[in-house]
Amino acid sequence: MKKFLSNEKVKKILYGILAFVLGLCITLGSICAILRFTVLNKGFLSDTLNNSNYYTDLCDEITDDLINLGDASGLDKSFFEGFIDEVFVREDVQDYINKFYSGEKLKVNPRHFNESLRAALDTYIQSKHMSSKDYSQSNVNYFINEATKIYTKNIELKYFDAIQNIIAKYSLRLTVALVVCCIIAVAACLVFIFTNQWKHKSIRYIAYSVGASALLTLIIPLSVYISGALNKLTIISRSLNDMYTTCLNSLLVDVMIVSGVLFIFYAALIILHNKIRTKAT
Repeated sequence: MKKFLSNEKVKKILYGILAFVLGLCITLGSICAILRFTVLNKGFLSDTLNNSNYYTDLCDEITDDLINLGDASGLDKSFFEGFIDEVFVREDVQDYINKFYSGEKLKVNPRHFNESLRAALDTYIQSKHMSSKDYSQSNVNYFINEATKIYTKNIELKYFDAIQNIIAKYSLRLTVALVVCCIIAVAACLVFIFTNQWKHKSIRYIAYSVGASALLTLIIPLSVYISGALNKLTIISRSLNDMYTTCLNSLLVDVMIVSGVLFIFYAALIILHNKIRTKAT
């Protein structure tokens, strides 16, 4: 009898440890899956930008910077009003994003902007009936180069070069971690089911692991929202600040959705546990 009780105690301890491991694997696996389908997914960033005011704000910021450059060069303020084409801006940003995910060197191709600006300047010079005495080609080239620098700087997504290096370094590790967590989780569930005489006890251990994982997952977004960390985020321009805030907010919402799914699964397991236990007694 003592040996039996001792074995039961050992079993409970081992099951407790296994339940902890299962909960940890579910939590880590959930986070890895979220990162895999959000941050490491090109569509996530593209959709986030398309569904926000990023491009409108970016065009306004580029226009303001170009107007300031034009004022210093003697150009009418109206020259740059409506000059920035949002279609080209979207194409250049998307090209930058494609390079980011493909691992290419992050560099903006301002060809459309350069050609449009040169053509607009030629039209402006003709409309003002300027002669070669009124301006020099070297000054025009200098102005175009400075304007192109402004455009390129605004199109570049700040900190993406550092993020690209992190993704290149940990992307494969993240996938391996996700696979390992899934394998361990499945193995743990099978151990609970096939080594326990009472099936409702197996389900109870699995339910506790899922419930603990749901709570751990929920802590991440709740702590961020309660602390107001997103509101404290300050990045140079309004468009970039809104972009990072929107992306992080979308990421946290996804974490909360996963946590909600885990809570539903936990509730279903508890109901199943109670039904099986009732039948067994």
